[in-house]
This record gives sequence, structure tokens and C-alpha cells, in this order.
Amino acid sequence: MASKKNVICKQVAEALGLNFYFSNAVTQEYKLTGFVDANGNYQDTQFFHAFTEGGLFFLDEMDASIPEVLVILNAAIANRYFDFPKHGRIEANKDFRVIAAGNTIGTGANADYTGRYCLDRASLDRFALINVDYSPKIEMTIVQQDTELLKFCHAFRQVTKNAGIQCLFSYRSLDRIYKLVKQGSMSMNEIYDISLLKGLDKDDINVIKAEFGRMDPKIRDSKYVQYFLKM
Repeated sequence: MASKKNVICKQVAEALGLNFYFSNAVTQEYKLTGFVDANGNYQDTQFFHAFTEGGLFFLDEMDASIPEVLVILNAAIANRYFDFPKHGRIEANKDFRVIAAGNTIGTGANADYTGRYCLDRASLDRFALINVDYSPKIEMTIVQQDTELLKFCHAFRQVTKNAGIQCLFSYRSLDRIYKLVKQGSMSMNEIYDISLLKGLDKDDINVIKAEFGRMDPKIRDSKYVQYFLKM
């Protein structure tokens, strides 16, 4: 799930008194190891600085990283030393820490995240697995106290889950709906289409509507649900 992972990891680094280093999905070995350029100069990486100087290294989109490349990270975590180009073997700084994040649990692609790899058990075993769900406080901040919109968001997640329909109502979706509603230049049908439904067919939408019909009237009668039911 989209859950402001960067913000969380920066806060963890601050709480630990560590510098924060970051890399997105690693698809080439040199993104971790660095490389020696044509002039013989070593081009370092965020990982190099965290490993040698101490700091929290955050690998985002781990499940979009090439599994073979992650073997390098496994060795660095397990052995606390690493062989960098030109530098040779370097011992890990005592304050080197690693957090990795992904949108799956490493078992491969699913309907929501198709471009994901199945990670080997050695990679997964290096980490304690923590599920970070959506935060009601963050959501309330996004919608600026629009409790009806937030209730619709939570209800929509529940009805799509009940119906077995894959439709992601993320922070980004919530933020986009709130801003477009506030802007007032589009119809609710258009806002839902571009922010939330994104290609769901009419049958799926009708199933979702039917699920809303089974919910508590206090939720069903909110304006955002009514907008949806009238699509």
C-alpha cells in the first residue's frame, strides 16, 4: 500500500539520530556497489555512504528490485563487511542500519502490483516483516476534516474487499479526489473515473453499488456514496 514510506523511514532515522540514505528499486548491481568510471574515479552510492559512514539506508520498492542483485545486500547485512570497487573490503560502520519496503510480501506479482518479483527466502529472512497500513490521522490530514469523504474511502475499501474486486483506494486517490472536489471544475463521475475506478468495467461497478446497498444507512446516505450510486 502507498503509505508515505519515505516519511516514516526519515522519522525513524531522526529518532535514531542517524543520517538518512535512500535508493529506489535496484535493477543494476552498481546502484549498490558504485563503480569506477573511465577516469579511474570511484562513483559512490547512497548505500556506500550509509555502510561506511553510518546511517539508515532505505531501499524502497524492494519487490521491484532484481532478486539476484539483492544477494549483494544480503551479504552486506549478514557479514557486516562488503567488497566495494576500488576500495576493496570495508567493515560496516557500527551505525549502519537497513530498512526495505515493498507493496507485496515478496511472493511476486499480484493484481494490484503486476511488476513485482518473487524474492528468495534468504532476502526475506534478513528482515523483520512489519505491515504498515493506512493511518487514519494521515487520511484526516489529507481530507482536511472532510469526514464524509473519509467514511466513503473506508466504506469503499470494505465493499471492494467483500466483493473480491481489486481496486486500490490509496492516499494518492484520496488526495486527488479531495483536491478535485475542492477545485469544483469536474463532475463527481469524472472525479471518480480518473481518481479511483480507473478502468473498472460496468459489472464491477454495479457489484460495488450493490455492496454499498447492504451497508449501514448512515454510511450509505453520505453524499459521496450517493454520488457514487448515481453514476
